[in-house]
Parts: sequence; C-alpha cells; structure tokens
Amino acid sequence: MNRTGYENLLQAVGICVSARIPALLWGDPGQGKTAAIESARTAGWHVETLIISHYEPSDFAGLPVLVDGRVDLAPPAWAVRLRDHAGPAIAFFDEFSTASPALQAAALRPLTHYEVGALQLPPTVSFLAAANPADVAAAGWELAAPTASRFVHLDWELPLEVYSEALVTGAWPTMPVYALPDDFDRHLLAQRVLVSGFLRARSSQLSSVPKAAVDRGRAFPTPRTWDYAARLVALARAVEASDAVVRLLVAGCVGGAAAHEFLAWAAAQDLPDSRALLEDPTGAWFTGARADHVYVTLQGVVGAATQAGTPQAWSAAVVACCTAADQAGVDPAVPAVRALLRTRPAGAALPPEVKVFASVLALAGLLPGAGPGPGATGSGGTGTGRAARR
Repeated sequence: MNRTGYENLLQAVGICVSARIPALLWGDPGQGKTAAIESARTAGWHVETLIISHYEPSDFAGLPVLVDGRVDLAPPAWAVRLRDHAGPAIAFFDEFSTASPALQAAALRPLTHYEVGALQLPPTVSFLAAANPADVAAAGWELAAPTASRFVHLDWELPLEVYSEALVTGAWPTMPVYALPDDFDRHLLAQRVLVSGFLRARSSQLSSVPKAAVDRGRAFPTPRTWDYAARLVALARAVEASDAVVRLLVAGCVGGAAAHEFLAWAAAQDLPDSRALLEDPTGAWFTGARADHVYVTLQGVVGAATQAGTPQAWSAAVVACCTAADQAGVDPAVPAVRALLRTRPAGAALPPEVKVFASVLALAGLLPGAGPGPGATGSGGTGTGRAARR
C-alpha cells in the first residue's frame, strides 16, 4: 500500500462513520488503527474506546436493576457518556477478535439498533471496531457470520511512506468525516436502483454465506450488506470520492468477488434521469432497450415517484410503465407497476393506459374486475418510441 491507498482507506472509514454503518478494521498489531480512529478527536468528535474483552456481556445488553417493581436494563457509563455528548461521537470497540463469542453476541444489538440496555443512543453516534487476524491476536476468535455481516470489513496497513514522514513531522493523516449532503437522498435512490437491478439479474448474489469458517468471519453478500453498500456508495458519490474508495467500500460490504461483478455491471449501465422521465413519461426512453435495462430504469421511476409523494408523480410513473410495455415489452415493466399500485396515494388517478397490464394485475389482486389487456401475455411490445433515447 502507498500513501494514496492509505488516504483512500482513511476516507472509506470516514464515510462509514458519517453514514453510521459499523466498520471493522483488520490489521496486524501496532499498525496505528486505534490512533487513526482517535484522531477524530481533533475534529471535535468524542471517541469512546473500549477494549471489548475487558467487559462482560451485561455491559452491552444492560445491567438488570429493579425500578418501581419491575426489572429494567441499566446502561453502562460509556453508553451514557455517548448519549450525553452534545456533538458527534464514535463508540470504538478495540481488539474485537479477542472477545469471546458470548461478548460478540451481546454487541450485536448496539451495532445495528444503537441500543445499550434500555438506552437508545442518539443519531450522532457511530460504531467502529478494530481487530487483529485470529492467528496473531491474543487469544483470538473467528467472527461468527451474524457478527461479521454487521460490519464493513476494511484491511488496514500503515505504509512506510506515511510512517516515516509523519514520524518526523508529527503530522499524521486524519480521518475525514462528513455531514450528509442535501442531495444524499438522490444519490441513495440511484444506488438502490442499481443494487436492485443487479440482484434481479444475479439473484444468487442476494445471499451467499461462505462455506469455510474463516471466510464467514469476513464480508459476504446478504440483504443487509447490500443495503450497506448502497448507502455507502451513495455518500461516496455525494462527496465525490474516487472509484478506488467506492471499490473498498463495496468489497468491504459484500466481498471482493461480488463487488467486482456489481461494479462492472453498474459501470455498463447508462440510465436516464428518473425525474426527467416523470416529466415526459410517454417519451421514447425504452425503444430498443434490453429487458434488464428497462427493469432498472423503472425501479428508478418508482423510487422517484415515491420520494415525490404526489398523485401527479404516481400517475406519471404508471404512464411510464405503460410506455415501457409498449416500447420494450410488458414483462420487465410488471414489477414496477405492481409496486406502484401497492403504494397508490389517495386521490391519484389510474391512467387508462394501465389496461395493458390488466390481466397480470387482476391475477395479483391489484386490479379487481379488470379484463385482459392487449399486451398482458408478456410477449413484449413493438418498440414504437419517437425520439432518440438519452
């Protein structure tokens, strides 16, 4: 690893912190993992460092106490300090691989629900952890799959180039942190559409737990880790992080092989803007398009209409589905129109063009009393769009 790779790694960690998604740094002892995380204090963050093996499971699940005749789970002091800190804060679980399986299990709820005993941590708190590989850790344990799937796994290394310079100057690189930008929701929708489209094409990648125990302790695809990937890439794109940082984040969520396949697939997509499509839902957006491309485009339309939340946007989205059925075939448009009918806002008019889906929707119980439409056999449309696609 060189200096650029180290800075990319620091930015990837900072994006995880900013998105409140737990990250686990894997590296040999003495590589500066703890110092790098605690460097966030220079930016005004409160960092609560816990050597997790020094604690008991009740320090994460809460201590049972009797309050007014009932048992409550009192939070430990470290969780109270995180709650009471006025600004952003990090709960840093150091030496995580030295925690027994019972301790690791007790830490699951704080990691995903941000609850410690009866205390709900505020949205200003993020979780990070660091671990040595089991073969070099002091009494190390492999992570169980449920624990591993709650982390973004990042391999840590301190390059000589960075160490030698900072040792002399005292200026160690610090971890960048970000506030969620105003356009984060737009980026998040775009990434969720891409993940949805990819998994539609490669359904076996939705969940793939490794067979080897050592691999189950690292990143692998699950619905949770795909959601992590979409959220992290959305923030990375919003802050204009490099493709190398995006690759680190996706691989840290779903593993290297799945990440490579997803990023290659996503790079080959050239999707139209969903909001522009809602403004002109009868345009020639789908003429000559492949079925998988139509599916992904319409998922973006569904997301944009849902975010808009107006009857007008919903009706435009249904018209766009009908246009896609006409131009590229009914089948790839059916999931989108089904999703729209399940989320129809009050007062939204059902466009007459929807009769093209009549038989499919009637079978699903979404269009009671409708008769079969002309294109409802799923045989595809004629591709009669009028203008060049964007």
